Amino acid sequence: MAIVRYLGKPNTFITFTCNPKWPEIISALNSQEQACDRPDLSCRIFKQKFDALVDDILKSKILGSVKAHTATLEFQKRGLSHAHILLIMDTDSKPQTPETIDTTSQPRS
Repeated sequence: MAIVRYLGKPNTFITFTCNPKWPEIISALNSQEQACDRPDLSCRIFKQKFDALVDDILKSKILGSVKAHTATLEFQKRGLSHAHILLIMDTDSKPQTPETIDTTSQPRS
């Protein structure tokens, strides 16, 4: 709440979930194993992909300039990781109209 009081309300909420069918996980499992049987493997791959996402957001600025961010990493009932990310964007990077959101949400090639 101190961050919100000082910098303003978050503009973007992102949920990032571990996918048990990621090729990196599937290729490392033995024939009878599932992703939930190997939390060490799933967590390690999730953390690498999470760090890459955060780098894209903060360093590559794919969503614009970020003033502040916070993230919470949690586990689902099946043991798979997921993260909740809150972003407080700079004033110039805040989307002002639906058209702006539509133009910035196009997939990267």
